[in-house]
Amino acid sequence: MNINRKSLTAEIIFVLISVTLYVIASSLVSLNRHWQFNSFWYDFGIFDTTVWKLSRLDLPVIPQLQPPYGKIVWADHFNPGVILLSPLYWLTGKEEIMFVAQSLTVGLSALIAYFISLKFIKSKLMRVSLLVSFLGFTGLQNALYTDVHNNVFVLFPLMLTIGAFFEKKWKLYWIFLLISLGFQENMAAVVTALGFYLLLRKEREVKMGILTVALGLIYGLLTMKLLIPLFNGGAYSYQPSFPGNWYEWITGFFNPPEMKLKSIILTFATFGLLPLGTLSSYPLIVGHYLERFVLNTAATRWDLGFHYNALLSPIMFLASLETLMKLQRLQNLKKLLPFWSILTILTVLYLHRFYLHGPLMLATHPVFYRQTENARFLRDFKQQIPDKGLLMTQNNIAAHFTHGNVILLNKNYTGIKPDTIAVDLRPGQNANNFFPLSEQQTQNLIASVSADPNYATKQVTDSQLIFTRK
Repeated sequence: MNINRKSLTAEIIFVLISVTLYVIASSLVSLNRHWQFNSFWYDFGIFDTTVWKLSRLDLPVIPQLQPPYGKIVWADHFNPGVILLSPLYWLTGKEEIMFVAQSLTVGLSALIAYFISLKFIKSKLMRVSLLVSFLGFTGLQNALYTDVHNNVFVLFPLMLTIGAFFEKKWKLYWIFLLISLGFQENMAAVVTALGFYLLLRKEREVKMGILTVALGLIYGLLTMKLLIPLFNGGAYSYQPSFPGNWYEWITGFFNPPEMKLKSIILTFATFGLLPLGTLSSYPLIVGHYLERFVLNTAATRWDLGFHYNALLSPIMFLASLETLMKLQRLQNLKKLLPFWSILTILTVLYLHRFYLHGPLMLATHPVFYRQTENARFLRDFKQQIPDKGLLMTQNNIAAHFTHGNVILLNKNYTGIKPDTIAVDLRPGQNANNFFPLSEQQTQNLIASVSADPNYATKQVTDSQLIFTRK
């Protein structure tokens, strides 16, 4: 494919600047959200504690998984791949590095997507359109906004896997594929679907496809049926919920439509409906929604608001790329592709700015930074909480003690015997702050601790209390 060198250089510089600004914006938003005490021990804490302990060559035992002694993290999710992130804590001891690393991971993943498109897509406008869809997808932005997650970090090795496939570098393909599997056990479903993609595309890779399907199935069975139950001392905690009849298997993809169907339509619209044109990618797309919509009853998985959407960016990119590769070979249609690209870019901008209000816009909002300053009283409270022994505290406060021994509020405090209990009982808080308790249960817990002669009380403010075990 002949490309003007000067024009290509200008395009690459534009892409690098755009991705850099995206990484900076997403880092600022996620960091300030953390400094505002709006991040939570679930999921940030469990992830960060794992990486921290691995960086210290300790087993990643998480006290919260079975207070007070804990369980190894692989009793919850099997993610040994995060050991690759542990060198970050050889550079700094600050947990903020995880938020920056996550944003950088997404930026690098998008760059890999761009350079793949550079090899196969002739039009500069179409290549930029694919990049805008990848990064502008609100589901991915929300994943960056809502703490730190395994299935966001996995985007980088997954995109490297896709890149190695297109380059036919099969040794690298298997290395990156295994790394991708290691970030979370449910990647087994993605890998299995990727194998079917290799089998179904026109330039099919039969041997590699069969081996990839086999690897995904074996890995899924090994982790979910053997390893995780072994570490957990019981069953896999995230067992799928199977529909009761054939009708629910179908309607489960779309009902309730105000959540599931809307989520699907907005996702396809973000990618200019291009994924519809590639049948070989359907196993990846259908498999993703099958896991989230049909086999899961948690409504938090059904919209674009959480990290469950992150994997859609590489999946939809791959499907869009395949469609564009076909369309640009058709003389009657390729003339329309620049207009299609412009329409897609405008759609992404509209959805991001006006309809879905993508969270990365907060990076340009002065009020957002004033909220960080307004949270100073919580940072002052944190400084007064002892960091020795076992700390029991709220979900949002525990997220700032991930390198220590911390558990969330628990009604059985007399059995657990925490050394410190710290609470902020201001009215009007996010209910997730008190998770797994309710606000009323927290009030009842504090009433019991206040009357317990085994604990001394320090009242920091009218609503902030620290109890220390005598």
